[in-house]
Amino acid sequence: MPKLRPWEYLFSLTNSGTDKLIMFLGIPIRIDRSGYYRKFCAQLPIDENKIVVDNFNGGSYGCNPKYVVEELLKRNKNYDIVWLVKSVKNAQELNVFPPQVRLVGYGTKQGLKELASAKLWIDNQRKNYFIKKGLRKKEGQYFIQTWHGSLGIKRLDADVDAFTNEFKQEWVERAKFDSSMWDYLLTNSEFENKIFRHALWFNNEIKQFGHPRNDIFFKDTKAVTDKVKKYYDIDEDKKILLYVPSFRDDNDIECYKLDYDRILKTLEDKIGGKWVCITRLHPRAKKFDSDIIPENNPHIIDGTFYPDIQELLAAANCAITDYSSCIFDFMLSYKPGFIFATDIEKFNTDRGFYYPLEDTPFPIASDNDTLIKNIENFDIDKYNKETAEFIKNKGCIEDGHAAQRTADLVEEIMQKDTKALGH
Repeated sequence: MPKLRPWEYLFSLTNSGTDKLIMFLGIPIRIDRSGYYRKFCAQLPIDENKIVVDNFNGGSYGCNPKYVVEELLKRNKNYDIVWLVKSVKNAQELNVFPPQVRLVGYGTKQGLKELASAKLWIDNQRKNYFIKKGLRKKEGQYFIQTWHGSLGIKRLDADVDAFTNEFKQEWVERAKFDSSMWDYLLTNSEFENKIFRHALWFNNEIKQFGHPRNDIFFKDTKAVTDKVKKYYDIDEDKKILLYVPSFRDDNDIECYKLDYDRILKTLEDKIGGKWVCITRLHPRAKKFDSDIIPENNPHIIDGTFYPDIQELLAAANCAITDYSSCIFDFMLSYKPGFIFATDIEKFNTDRGFYYPLEDTPFPIASDNDTLIKNIENFDIDKYNKETAEFIKNKGCIEDGHAAQRTADLVEEIMQKDTKALGH
């Protein structure tokens, strides 16, 4: 039973293993959430042809899982590919999923059955939700964890004090159990190999394949750019600034006060052309959407709900973030990137960095005036040289073939004979 504060003995709702614990007037009431899985899912046979895919806990068609699936579809292996989504109806209306991919509700009983019977799971996030429901990987099942960061500067899981304090121990135990189920973890560098092992409590096999979503930067991006501009009705000749701020653990929104009009004007003067800004908030900051992104400004577009951020990155001519790891994907394009972070010292104290922001090639600003000056003084040759050095120093191996390598691994797994293991 998790440790409770004194007033929580009167009434509280907490998680304890697979149980939901209700405390009422000092009396604990346990509700077992794993009963359905144990009764209807645990004994299901493994379907040798089934792969269950998840992106950000039921998110849309994006990140590393999308690009692995697209490579698999090119190979015409006829796998039964199931994608877990928060809403099947909404996902169908988006019309972004290939017709060969079967959509199933993320939090549904059918979702649990699909996971229980799949030969392979591909995910970029933890399966803590399903672990609470009783999910356990069986002998003969495999799990490829693609993760979702890239050379990120923000500390992760085991390295964040706020994630590991006494009131988060239930989460930590589930996260450790989740990591124990991963057979393979994808990385793109020696830097990630070292960080991920410790921070993600991972002890199995690392595959330094690169991140499949980053293959997009090594191809002609005109079709993707045209797609994004058509989606948002952006004139063909306009350039795109992508602003991608991260979330704050304390839900502070004052840090997002970007002076859009001045910045767009400065980009016009420095680089030329007319500009628009697409702002994409972190999923944990979506609830502040209307407070952060100015309304009724024709030059500012809310890109928070665009299905795939990688397409936005590929279409952008310039990017600004504070601490989001997406900028380390974007750097592979060698297009200008800037840091706008008004709370560097506080963020470093609350969350923490793996290395100083100053070690990156991105000019740093803690206020709008400095950001403007950084754009005005931007030296593309210096930036490109420092970007190449940064990528080399991190031992990064991105080359545009990560999805192919991952698909090869998938084929290898799907050819394994689980019947020989007694399934």
